[in-house]
Amino acid sequence: MADRTPHAVSARTRLLPRPASGMPLPACTLRSGRTLVPILLLLLALATLLATPPAARADQPGQPGVTTNASHGPDAAPPPDSPVSITDDTGREVRLPHPARRIVALYGAFNELLAAMDLTDRIAARTAADQEPAAIRQLPVIGTHMRPSPEMVAAVAPDLVLQMEGRREAGEAVEGLRALGIPVAVFRVGSFDELFGVLRRMGTLTGHPQRAAGLEYALRARLDAVAARVADRHRPTVFFEVRHPNLLAAGADSIVTDIIARAGGRNCVTAEGRVARLGEEELLRLNPDVYLLQRGPMNPEPEPPAARPHYAALAAVRTGRVRDVDEARYSRPGPRAVDAVEELARYLHPDVWGTTPAIPAPTGGQAAP
Repeated sequence: MADRTPHAVSARTRLLPRPASGMPLPACTLRSGRTLVPILLLLLALATLLATPPAARADQPGQPGVTTNASHGPDAAPPPDSPVSITDDTGREVRLPHPARRIVALYGAFNELLAAMDLTDRIAARTAADQEPAAIRQLPVIGTHMRPSPEMVAAVAPDLVLQMEGRREAGEAVEGLRALGIPVAVFRVGSFDELFGVLRRMGTLTGHPQRAAGLEYALRARLDAVAARVADRHRPTVFFEVRHPNLLAAGADSIVTDIIARAGGRNCVTAEGRVARLGEEELLRLNPDVYLLQRGPMNPEPEPPAARPHYAALAAVRTGRVRDVDEARYSRPGPRAVDAVEELARYLHPDVWGTTPAIPAPTGGQAAP
């Protein structure tokens, strides 16, 4: 028969209360103790869970829509001096020893994204054409977008240069800066999805992924609100004039095409590329419902289409659906491109702006900024 003295009782059984007399516990008590221990452990785990703040539980790794940084937690800013890295749109890894503190953007929209993240103080210089945000107008000028002076860029001691992928001259400028040991990230933006991808990587490079996520959420919410208004509406065809004479139009791979689509229209030009060269015969064949012509450095003083030979035959001209738009707002893929969507949607569909559609609720635990 098994020895039931106290010395033969298991370690788990010793945790149970003993009678004052010191007599061994009855067998029924031992069996109930084996059941009680798991129950106590379960109650302890439940109490710990209930004591954890809801916000902390929502931010645990693995939650839908939350990007997890294995070292620092979901979307957490890295320590100030820790390395950061991204892969740019040329497939090149851009690695910095610490988040960028002095940035030179060779494409003005990147300055606007930095400003929208409240990081204007990180901008170290500007190109001759860039005036926005207003706070950068007093900064040193380092040349033009296509032909920055490597010496002038180096003189402001940047730890990061941002460039938009474009013509051959832009690529040559990038290689010249890299030869001086200056890190350069090159991005490509032809849609809002690509714009938000750039924004997220800029958040990483600056050490502020949460600010980038908050800005993306705010901009997407505005786009969703427009989409709710123009859903199931007739989509008029739209022609976007980039330059005249020697007519250039916005091509299928431009941010303009996405602006038009999200505003409830359809770009009548389907040629690949960001810009497409067209003859008047092709324009007459396309015969758009709406004619947009941008004003800015690419098209400084466009002649009204109604005054041009042959343009009077266009449906858009006959019905008076011709509109001048701001080049910086429509052709420069930055935060103001969302302004362009809202503006154009009101122009294309003025009859749906008397009601306010519901804005979709946040998903994935992301709170509205």
